[in-house]
Amino acid sequence: MKQKKLCWARISKNIAYFIAPIFGIILIASIVCLSIMDSDIRLKDANNYYETKLFSDQYLNSIYRNYYNSLNYLESYLKVDDFSSVQPEEDDDENTIYYDIENNNFKYLIIDAQEKIIVTNVNHTMRTDTIEGIKQEIAKNAIYWNYENGKVQTSIQNLKLEDIRYTYQYENIILDQNNIQIYTALLDNIPYSDSYSISNVGYNFTIQISNMAPALIPISIIILILCVIVIIRGIGRTAKQEEIYLNWFDKWKLEIVIWIGLLIIGIGIACCITIETGIRTLIITGFTIGIIIMYLGAVLMLETIVKRIKTHTVWKSTIIYSILHGIKLLIDNRKTSTKLILYYWSFCLLGFILTTSMVNSNGTWISLLLLLTQGTLCFWYLFKKQKQFANIQNALKNIYEGNTNITLNKNEMEGVLKQLAIYVEDIAGGLSNAVSESLKSERLKTELITNVSHDIKTPLTSIINYVDLLKKEQMPNEKATEYLMILENKSQRLKKLTEDLVEASKASSGNIKLKMEKINVLELVKQISGEFEDKFHSRGLEEIINMPEEPIFIKADGRYMYRVLENIYSNAAKYAMENTRIYLDIIPNQTSVVIQMKNISQEKLNISADELMQRFVRGEESRNTEGSGLGLSIASSLTQLQGGKFHIYLDGDLFKITLGFEKYQGE
Repeated sequence: MKQKKLCWARISKNIAYFIAPIFGIILIASIVCLSIMDSDIRLKDANNYYETKLFSDQYLNSIYRNYYNSLNYLESYLKVDDFSSVQPEEDDDENTIYYDIENNNFKYLIIDAQEKIIVTNVNHTMRTDTIEGIKQEIAKNAIYWNYENGKVQTSIQNLKLEDIRYTYQYENIILDQNNIQIYTALLDNIPYSDSYSISNVGYNFTIQISNMAPALIPISIIILILCVIVIIRGIGRTAKQEEIYLNWFDKWKLEIVIWIGLLIIGIGIACCITIETGIRTLIITGFTIGIIIMYLGAVLMLETIVKRIKTHTVWKSTIIYSILHGIKLLIDNRKTSTKLILYYWSFCLLGFILTTSMVNSNGTWISLLLLLTQGTLCFWYLFKKQKQFANIQNALKNIYEGNTNITLNKNEMEGVLKQLAIYVEDIAGGLSNAVSESLKSERLKTELITNVSHDIKTPLTSIINYVDLLKKEQMPNEKATEYLMILENKSQRLKKLTEDLVEASKASSGNIKLKMEKINVLELVKQISGEFEDKFHSRGLEEIINMPEEPIFIKADGRYMYRVLENIYSNAAKYAMENTRIYLDIIPNQTSVVIQMKNISQEKLNISADELMQRFVRGEESRNTEGSGLGLSIASSLTQLQGGKFHIYLDGDLFKITLGFEKYQGE
């Protein structure tokens, strides 16, 4: 179905090519005719062609032209003797009639009594071989102009004596009013093809078109716009393929194509203006052929230019582009430093040439304009490169901040920046894949831990229940009682480890629902400190708390904040050196609250702070304590989920944990 549409688009285009010139001619003719009727005073206030000033001027010029020719080119006329006398009293004078053998609508008889010359272009017949016969033949026509005995007799309103007395035509003709006699007329119905017939047809055509122009102009414009749309849409379309079709001519250089098109149009113009003949048919034929040739040249250029525009190859198909592209490739193959040197010194050289020409020549404004153009283009080029570099810089910043979902339009970049954009996108894509794989692996680990912990809890619960039942029974001996106590301790430890695993997996994956509320830090610390007082006392640990007297509030989840502090206290109770002090400081700032605990480690700390926060890692190698190695990891994850900061600092045996939260500013 789509191929059929493309085919119809091409057919519609070809039809539009035939319709467009027709309505183009109608539009031009309507505008020209309307303009002529509005601006040409020679055509106004007339009911027909014979009443116009155009006709009267043309008629007066015909009188003058034929009068001049009749006295200077007698050798080309037919000579016939007439024995009738112009002046009866001079019977011995003999007159000669000269006949112009060319047929036209303007007829005349000119009599020069002094020179005894009689000239006419009335056809020589038996009825027109005398002066009186010629006069009678001329007098048959309705339109006439005669000059006899210093008086003008005419049927043409604009050619009366008072209207033409001071024209150069009249003054050049009437040198001796008593010797010159002129009789002229225009043949009825204008039977011959001459300037009068053409002017008559043109006047009638102009009148008719100008009357219809108010309707023809908008209709022609609408149809032409539709034709242009159809033509542009159909150019390059074929029934065989969807993309724009480029033929061999469309692959020529644009300058050559334009030169060929202008040459064809020039040939058409030559056909219109170089035919010099009196045969109307040849003139019309030559003019028509010229118009067709010009139209074909215009269509040829339109087709190839529109195709290049649609395929975005206008600039790339020029000779200038090929030269510049070749120079660019030659430069791009050089090192970056070499390219910089070439660009810089080329800019300086061009600027020096323009500045010198501006000082040493008359074309100051042209040189100044070229110099400003050079500076503007250079600034635009540098601004464009800076913008591309800024896009790459922002992309790298997003990658640094963990956002690997970036897009760079490589098609808008060139050279080194384009290659750099490709590298950045590849790095971002690789990091994104790595993060996705890491998240997927972490999710699988979390699911595995959750599932395994759930499977362990079921038999573990049974073991704990049966241990409780056995404790109620009487043991056969003390050894069995000792074994039962060991079994109870280990099962409880395994239960605690399972719960810590589940909580650690939830905390690290963020799969926890928080209930953020206003919390009094001082009361929370006092509560936890009281719960660990016996454990600290059993190991000889002295807790020293430094806190302000006024209440301090933060916004956090009370349950999980309690768990964070509990893990920190539990870590100190297990790993702090016996008979030492534990310091807990609560430091309020203007916008934040810092909770800090310090103690001396019982064992040598031979690992880094980052390793110590990882899961299943403890600070002593013997692993004899009850801990699972998950306490600090859980505390760190829960702190970050609540918007806080968790940091561990190690300095020799000094172990310090710092918690930071934003201070609650509400009422």
